Parts: sequence; structure tokens; C-alpha cells
Amino acid sequence: MLFHLDKDNKEHLKQVKISTLSQFNFSEKDLEDIISKNISRVIPENQLMVLFQERPFDEAADIYALDIDGNLYIFELKRWKSQQENILQVLRYGQIFGQYSYDQLNGLLKKYRKDSEIDLAQAHFSYFEENLDQPLESNEFNKEQYFVVVTNGIDADTLNAIKYWKEKGLNIESLPYKIYSIDNKPFIDINTYNPQGEIFIDKEEGFFIVNTNKTWMDSAYQDMLSNNKASAYYDRKSAITNIKKNDVVYLYHTGVGIIARGKATGNYLTSNINTDIDEEFYIPLSFDWAINPTNTSQGSVAAWEINAELKSGHRFRQTVFSITKEMADVIDTLRKTKI
Repeated sequence: MLFHLDKDNKEHLKQVKISTLSQFNFSEKDLEDIISKNISRVIPENQLMVLFQERPFDEAADIYALDIDGNLYIFELKRWKSQQENILQVLRYGQIFGQYSYDQLNGLLKKYRKDSEIDLAQAHFSYFEENLDQPLESNEFNKEQYFVVVTNGIDADTLNAIKYWKEKGLNIESLPYKIYSIDNKPFIDINTYNPQGEIFIDKEEGFFIVNTNKTWMDSAYQDMLSNNKASAYYDRKSAITNIKKNDVVYLYHTGVGIIARGKATGNYLTSNINTDIDEEFYIPLSFDWAINPTNTSQGSVAAWEINAELKSGHRFRQTVFSITKEMADVIDTLRKTKI
């Protein structure tokens, strides 16, 4: 529930009324597009690797992802009024894609990444390398399937149907959302899907870490350093839009650590990647310092050093994530010791 805080009436919390998509001339397809284009806000990158997203006219669920164990997660946005149709459609996708072989899954990833040379096992290992000792064998992929239905939080029929199948042993969850009207403007309340049960805390202190995308684009860091920017690409590009002018941005290079610190000189801009229009979102930066990650003697700040100082186990896999001022201060202090 969402409540309005009234300082002059502390005896009563006023509930904000739940609205509908149709009230604001939104369809569920509109919502699907919004979620698909902002998938980094819904699926935490340090837990799930997106394998494929639905394409027009394909018989497929909205999003497919793999966890660290190679299990397949199938996300489907509820489109139909009948809860029976919702669940049956999700199960149909499970029947089709749950039987996919390693080569078929690899084919999906090649289409999604537009890379005919990519290998699923190696890509998966690179993605989860902070927590894997070696790549999974091909027969370890797709042993289990998990279904996630993104549904209106007030749709009791669909939620009850999910509860029924879950009690029968099916790996199915709901990811409910609610629409609110505040000053005649639409707002959506939707939680991050969190298969590991971790607690995510929103931080808006003006400090961010941006991953240089080494896993998918080896030379991306060179473009960022040469052109004074922090970038995100394709399905993760919208994650960069959280950064605003004057925010402090650190660049993190997987396997090396923090390699740059700068201040945002403006809000995000867009650029093309070859013939792919506006598939790069970037923040212009004024660097305080930056180093070449191929020369670690220049003084990068490793993830383990940051975690040791904070006594934490933070993972740095996400494309973009906000950090506390405490973490920023630790990074700055560690950097000074290396100069």
C-alpha cells in the first residue's frame, strides 16, 4: 500500500488510491515495452543473466534469463483477463523452452547479442566469474525452469492461480505491480525480482559505479576513457539515466577494479552503435583521474579492497548502481594510498 504523509494530521495515514493502466490510456503492451526497455530495473544483474527477449511475431515469453546454476527463468507479462489463460500460456512456454538443448539456448543468446561467435558456457562463466570457479558443462544448463508472471497486484484470480500451482510443486512466482494516480499522473510500484532473497536498498546520494562492459564489449572502456564518458548499451542502457549532472561516477573494470573517477557534466545523451540507432546511452564526464586497466601498476582500486574496508560482500556485476557516500569515501581513500 502507498500512503500520503500529512504532517498536519498525524493520527491518520491516507491511502493513495490504486488506479489502472487504462485510466491513463496505457495498454499492457505499453507496460511490457516499458519493462523490457528498463529490464535492469526489474532483474538484478548480479543474480540473473538475460538470455533473450521476445521479438515481434515470435512465440516466446517476454524475457528469458539464466541464474548462476544455469537454470532457466521465464518472465511473462500478464496480458489476458482470464487467470486460466495467463497460467496456461506461461506453462506452454515452459513446455517449449524447458526442452531446449544447450545448442538451442546458445542460438538464442547469439540472436540476442547479435554475435554469431559467442559461446553460452563461456559467456555465462564470464558473467558470473566472481562466484564460479569454472564454466558449467553443457548438460548443466536448463535443468530447472522457473516461471515469473508480472501481474497487476490487485488481480486476485491470477495470484490465486499462481498460489495453487506453486503449492503443487511448480516453480512459479508472481511479480506484482500496482498503478497509482498522484496529481493525475501515473506512478507504478514494482519490486525488483530477487531469486536470492537479498535486501535491496535504494540509494540516491549522488554517487554511482558504472561497469565498463568488458564482458560484452572488450574495447568499450577505451571509448569511455578517450571520450570522457560513462556508457551503457542495448537492453541495459536505461540504467545510466539515473545519473544526473554533478553526480560522482566511478568506472569499474571487471577483473581489475575502479579505474576512474569523474563528475557528470550533464544528463544522459544517446549515440548509435554501428547501424543500431540510439543503443548507447552515456553520461558526459570530467575525470578527476583515470588509468589504463591493462596497466594495474597505475593504481586501480580492487573490489576486494573495498569490501575489506567496509566489511561487506558487495558484488560489482551491475551495469550501473548507486553507492553510499561511505563507499565513495573508501574508494577515494584507497586510491590515495596507491598514488
